[in-house]
Amino acid sequence: MAVVRERVAPAIPQNASPEARPLNAQQVTSIALAFLKSLGHKRGIKPKHVFIENQRYVVEADIGKKMLAKVQIDIVTSEIKEYAIEKKTEEAPVSLPVEPKAILIMFGVSVAVSLIFAILNLQTILSGLF
Repeated sequence: MAVVRERVAPAIPQNASPEARPLNAQQVTSIALAFLKSLGHKRGIKPKHVFIENQRYVVEADIGKKMLAKVQIDIVTSEIKEYAIEKKTEEAPVSLPVEPKAILIMFGVSVAVSLIFAILNLQTILSGLF
């Protein structure tokens, strides 16, 4: 004997509207980051700022240290309307022309060379005594 089951559609409350709920900042940021990853920017994407401008969400995200992405998402349709990826033009604070890691390496090499010369000089003095 075969049992036939009918599918029952879930009941929709009468007061619920068929329109989708508007997006929030977290959802918009997720959409923008997924879009940037699909363009090939897999690493180093950090969301920086989300705001609404002219019925569009604008998501600003840093891509690495040198690039800034701006993605515009429509509030109603959740579609990406525009995006721009540009180099940052921010003035960096005044820094040393040499990185701190390079300074440590130069300091370590100079100490090592000084020690080697000190040991060699000590050996020549000792060899002169005997």
